[in-house]
Amino acid sequence: MKSSRLFRLGLFCALLAFVSACSTPPTTAAGFKASAQKKFDKGNYEGAVADFSQSIALAATDDIEVYYLRGRARESSGDVDGAIADFSKVIALDPSNAEAYNDRGFARESKGDLEGAAVDLNKAAELKLQQSGR
Repeated sequence: MKSSRLFRLGLFCALLAFVSACSTPPTTAAGFKASAQKKFDKGNYEGAVADFSQSIALAATDDIEVYYLRGRARESSGDVDGAIADFSKVIALDPSNAEAYNDRGFARESKGDLEGAAVDLNKAAELKLQQSGR
C-alpha cells in the first residue's frame, strides 16, 4: 500500500514537472522563435510578432527566417509597413530570396504602390526561374 502511494506520488511529480517545463516562458532566441511559430499557427499574429522580435533581439546573428516570418506575421496583423521593412531586411541579407521579393511585392500592392509591387513581383519570378534551372 505504501509503495503504491509512493508510485502515484512519483507519477504526479513527474507530470507536474512535465507541465511546468511545457509552460515555462522562452528565454533563448530559439525558444522565442518556436513560441512565435506556434502563436502564428494559432492566428495570434501580435503575439507572434512580439516573440519573433524577442528572438531577433537575443540572436547572436541575423536569422533570415525570423525576419521573414515576422514580416508575414506583421502583414497578417495589418502592419504592412512593418512587413515591408522585414521583407526588405531579408532581401538585404539574401538578395536571392524570391519569397521575400514576392511577399514584399504583395505588401506594396496592398499599400497602393503598384510600381514597387511590379518590380518586386517581377524580381521574384526571375529568381524562381533561375533557381529552377530554366
